[in-house]
Amino acid sequence: MKDFKALIRRQIELEDDARALGASRYRNRQLPWKDKVGSDEEEANLPPGQMLLKAMTIPVAEEVKRFVADANEGKAGRRHAAADLLLISDPLEVAYLSSRVLTNCAIAGSGSLAQSAALEIADALIENAEFYAFREVNRVGFKGFMKKQAKLGYSRQRRSAIKKLFNNEGVALAVTFQERVSIGMKCIEMIVTATDLFRLDTASRSKGLAYCVRPTETLTDWFDKQHARCEVLAPINMPMVCRPRRWRSPTYGGYLTPRVGNRMVKQRNAAYHMELANVDMAAVYDSLNHIQDTRWKINTRVLDVLEGVWTSGGVLGGLPQRHDLPLPTKPEDIGDNEDAKLAWKREAAQVYAKNAELVSARMALHQGLWVARKFSAEEAIYFPHEMDFRGRVYPIPVFGPSPQGSDWQKALIHFAEGKPLGDEGAFWLFVHIANLFGVDKVSFEERHRWVRENLTALLDSAENPLDGQRFWTTADSPYSALAACFELAGWVKEGNDFVSRIPIALDGSCSGLQHFSAMLRDEQGGRAVNLLPADKPQDVYTAVAKAAQAVADASTEEYGMCWAGGKVTRSIAKRPTMTFCYSATRFGMQEMIVETLRGLDKEAEERGEPPYLGGVDNYHAATWLSHVLYSSISGTVSAAAVAMDWLRETAKVAASAGLPLWWTTPDGLPILQEYKKQEGVRVNAFWGGQRLRLMIQTDTTSICGRSQINGVAPNFVHSLDAAHLRAVALRSKQNGIRSLALIHDSFGTHAADTGSLSRILRETFIEQYSGNVLQDFYDEIKDQLGSEIAEQLPLPPKMGFMDLTSVMNAEYTFA
Repeated sequence: MKDFKALIRRQIELEDDARALGASRYRNRQLPWKDKVGSDEEEANLPPGQMLLKAMTIPVAEEVKRFVADANEGKAGRRHAAADLLLISDPLEVAYLSSRVLTNCAIAGSGSLAQSAALEIADALIENAEFYAFREVNRVGFKGFMKKQAKLGYSRQRRSAIKKLFNNEGVALAVTFQERVSIGMKCIEMIVTATDLFRLDTASRSKGLAYCVRPTETLTDWFDKQHARCEVLAPINMPMVCRPRRWRSPTYGGYLTPRVGNRMVKQRNAAYHMELANVDMAAVYDSLNHIQDTRWKINTRVLDVLEGVWTSGGVLGGLPQRHDLPLPTKPEDIGDNEDAKLAWKREAAQVYAKNAELVSARMALHQGLWVARKFSAEEAIYFPHEMDFRGRVYPIPVFGPSPQGSDWQKALIHFAEGKPLGDEGAFWLFVHIANLFGVDKVSFEERHRWVRENLTALLDSAENPLDGQRFWTTADSPYSALAACFELAGWVKEGNDFVSRIPIALDGSCSGLQHFSAMLRDEQGGRAVNLLPADKPQDVYTAVAKAAQAVADASTEEYGMCWAGGKVTRSIAKRPTMTFCYSATRFGMQEMIVETLRGLDKEAEERGEPPYLGGVDNYHAATWLSHVLYSSISGTVSAAAVAMDWLRETAKVAASAGLPLWWTTPDGLPILQEYKKQEGVRVNAFWGGQRLRLMIQTDTTSICGRSQINGVAPNFVHSLDAAHLRAVALRSKQNGIRSLALIHDSFGTHAADTGSLSRILRETFIEQYSGNVLQDFYDEIKDQLGSEIAEQLPLPPKMGFMDLTSVMNAEYTFA
């Protein structure tokens, strides 16, 4: 009891530390959302400042419009100095820049001299107008300048250089000191009038009284509360050292101390949570609690290798490289060849995106190693879980080791409880190792043979991971493969008595298509995704590639013939096929193909070979193939395509009535799909040498029909695969399987229990689809719509004749 109480105290301290770390990170302005413009202390760069600007910009813009309208009427009297500048400026830009500068000036301390704030506002508006003028007179020079400016940053020296550039280009505005003060003061007056959030006061100065601009007490209090809220909302959630609090209601569970906005289901609609509290969801709670009760431990052997690779500056096993990728070389004829120019711009955009990903990946690795080392001595750690609005289960901690993370994040943990392999466990360990190396399209016997044939290299990986042959780095999941090699070495030394701790994963075959094929009893689709018995795994990606290849081989079009002769490979067809049932568009598939081609071209270049398609434009070739692949997928799994079309038509009827979609999963979890129309304006402006953007967007009360229609198929099938996962967790608990590693369509447990888990997977899958889930969905939607509108609903598609019980004998359904 004493140790238990000590664990509880330690866990509460860890949760306090998580909040303190998050608050410190927030206060120190080390934030991913911080804008490049301005200092770290600028209030306008922080979430409360952004909220304020979104609230202020439109009303201030309306005040600017009124002022400009009055100036245009030519009323008697002296024309205000601000009129000429504001007449040539967009009111939204004037409002945004003025509000941003004033927020930074007035919130920074007790207030700011009104004249100083006015000058800063005027300078911001003048610079914005000059940038737009520069863009009009010299578009090429403008583009080059903006790229260079993004690298150099902004300083007083750069500001002087920019002014000189504007003078040389003839776009500099001649504005006197007094006019600048007058322009800025007018903007401050308009902000005060439109928002009532700032006030002009007099204050004593050495030279007498002076005007100061200050936030009102209401605004100051609001800022204090928002910053405090942001600190609380930014904890660095970490694993737990004691069992998570059991979920007993939609808002009670997970960490021991209350979290702001703690929800078992992440759903924005408040009425949904009220409804959820009244629903009997015993099975949902029980399954989620069993998942988060799994006891984990840091795999220190993998951690040591990972730290060794990273500290030495290496990139083994797919770790991010330390330096950004260089931009592609500009074509010599970029000024005259529009196609070459567009191709270069696409390549450059991809490099920019990749470099941004590298920055994020480096940060994630730093955080992950810190968390792993922090918990490396713990006897057991736990991951509290929650669900998204479809019911998919996720661990709450996102920093560091995670059962649902990347390869290295998953490899950093194994089960705290070990189990002797036994004969069956050894069998599944071999299968698991082959799978990690990509040898998963062959029979179990062939996978075993592959491991035996490569036993020497696998054992070398375990004994000398960094100084040996490094065979583990050739795996599809290198660090998970390394963890498995360590266990294989243990089995060689100790035999079937070796105590195993790593999760052995059983993955579905293109999960979404499996679920659609099962619900419609589609024999053709079911066979393609391993729902029917076979001597070896069927591969739907290869089947789609062959169908598309036949079209390419028969084509006489330029961008079809370039794919002839076996160029449409499994790797090219895989992502489009995998995402088909999640409503991937033809345009989305085109981008996937381009990305795959880019990787193939890079590999060819490293080998000194010509591009994969022989120099044909990848973009146009991918466009052609995307049409063919889309048709090939629809033909291979036609029932899935029919089901998706029916779901979209059903959502269309509900959306026409202005209603969201509610349905219930087989284990009783209500699902709400409610995409609202959004209203908003986008503001673009220039300040500090940078382009600034502000999106002012709010949800309306109206349903967005397009989003409802596009979202229903992926959301429906995700809700079903999530229900299956929870059913597997619940049945595992009933069968004494206490350790689970679950990732949507991937199911892991001890090697010794993998045979039992395989049986549970197929049993629960059959049970879930023994009824008619599409008919159930239809009946629920029909009840919600009312009789008149419900008549417009199309009837559910008819089922095929596949014997669902055959899944029990289909050993490669989850393999």
